[in-house]
Amino acid sequence: MATIYDVAKKANVSVKTVSRVLNRSQLVRQETRSRVLAAMADLDFHPNSAARSLRRKRTGAIGFVVPFGSDFVFHDPGMIEQIKGALDLLNERGYDMVLSVPTNRDDALREVVRLTKRRNVDGAILYGMTGADSIVKELSEKGFHFVSLGYCYPEQTHNFVEIDAVAGGIAATRYAISLGHTRIGLIKEPSNFLLPNKRSIAEGYKTALEQAGIPYDERLVREGDYTVSGGYWAALRLLDHDEHARVSAIICSSDPTALGALRALRERGLVPASGTQNGFLLLAGDCLPSTRLIEPSLGGIQAPLYEQGRLAADMLVSVISEGRDVPGIVLKPTMLVPA
Repeated sequence: MATIYDVAKKANVSVKTVSRVLNRSQLVRQETRSRVLAAMADLDFHPNSAARSLRRKRTGAIGFVVPFGSDFVFHDPGMIEQIKGALDLLNERGYDMVLSVPTNRDDALREVVRLTKRRNVDGAILYGMTGADSIVKELSEKGFHFVSLGYCYPEQTHNFVEIDAVAGGIAATRYAISLGHTRIGLIKEPSNFLLPNKRSIAEGYKTALEQAGIPYDERLVREGDYTVSGGYWAALRLLDHDEHARVSAIICSSDPTALGALRALRERGLVPASGTQNGFLLLAGDCLPSTRLIEPSLGGIQAPLYEQGRLAADMLVSVISEGRDVPGIVLKPTMLVPA
């Protein structure tokens, strides 16, 4: 059976360096870390993780708490991308991921408390959710490590990875305007997703209209719920307006919303086109790989959801290993022009 000394010899490093790799220290260069991990694989070296956890008072596991229920999670491609990004990073760093999907938000908050009190995990990735502000502040005071996807409270400056929805709204609206559209519909996020400090795509939409000298019309803005059915009914309400309020373009806040809107357009005999005002323009809100497989011509706001999950996991590993908070990150979406 291979030992740590065998690994050190094969990787041409010191035993101390191998130990640092095992303990996920940030002091080891990536090239050296890769060489040590390759040596471990070649020698089929498996350290006693239970004993190491007891010595380090760590579990080697990270919690990922999703507060929206399993029916929502496993039907939402954006959330799956976030989870996949986190999982890929944690696998690379030698952590297990404990996925917790409570029934509702109240249960989610209780799950966070349960994980922290029992110390089943070394830290947790959380969604910004109603009521989380008091809990995450308590977690900070008790030294429990966490990173949130989005803000948990208005003054939060550390331990979060956010995506700039306003920038996405501006980019999509400007693109629609550049094609000559002036009656631009928007299916925005559900209001219960807009927690303190979380800004809406509608802000960017309104800003771009004002900058172009186009009057803002609240009749052209509808609220979705990030589902296909929600996008379908919201799009129908936009399409069935009177002639003066009828839209020639629709911007959606998520991919499922856009797929629902696409169904509504087809039922009305409208074919989305990326060309000019003569063709109806439909823009998605995430432009994820799975959506592009279903509708290759669908463009819109390309949200870096995989990167958000991956960065959140990477940030949490740093918080755990360094024992200190890390400044938050705001990611910028890009505009993917329809094919």
